[in-house]
Amino acid sequence: MAVNAKSSTRTTILNATLKLMESSESLDEVTMRAVASLAGITPMAIYKHFKDRDALLLAAVAAEYRRLGGYFERANAKRDVPGLRGMLGYCDYALDHPQLFQFMFSGTRPDAFEFPRDLGSGKSPTFDGLLSVVSQLMERGVLRRDDVGATALSIWAHAHGLIALYQCGRINLPRPFFRKLYMQSLDRLLAGLVARGSG
Repeated sequence: MAVNAKSSTRTTILNATLKLMESSESLDEVTMRAVASLAGITPMAIYKHFKDRDALLLAAVAAEYRRLGGYFERANAKRDVPGLRGMLGYCDYALDHPQLFQFMFSGTRPDAFEFPRDLGSGKSPTFDGLLSVVSQLMERGVLRRDDVGATALSIWAHAHGLIALYQCGRINLPRPFFRKLYMQSLDRLLAGLVARGSG
């Protein structure tokens, strides 16, 4: 089967961009020239695929959501991490890829998900996945009936807040102990959301 050269070059550019985003101390280091050098092409070749640096960074992040999705899938596949415990994938991604996580979830971007405007819009694969799980658990009577979007936001904010505190050094624990603290803290939050009589 023939490989689409244009698609292949675009993928190479995106992979180089993500690699630089992950290894650089600052996003300022992720220049078109640096990406081109790593990708083995000329800087002008990038402009055939992306109109400017901002468009390149946004496209790279959009592609990165697929890898993040894999973290959620692996977390949800574990028998001891059912349902919302799949949020462990969010934590593990943040710990494995801190620079990318910061840009994806803590930076200001024109394409970023905005609550409540973008609820269920598909703009945030991570939040939409959480929204779906929360809705299912409410339907099954595991979680008490409430506003699905607001409940999902509370869970996400709790998880994100713990990760942010860890990344800036406010929680000083080795990684395995932080992961345990993270899951225990999430359990405490969810205990308050459990429907009465659900066991």
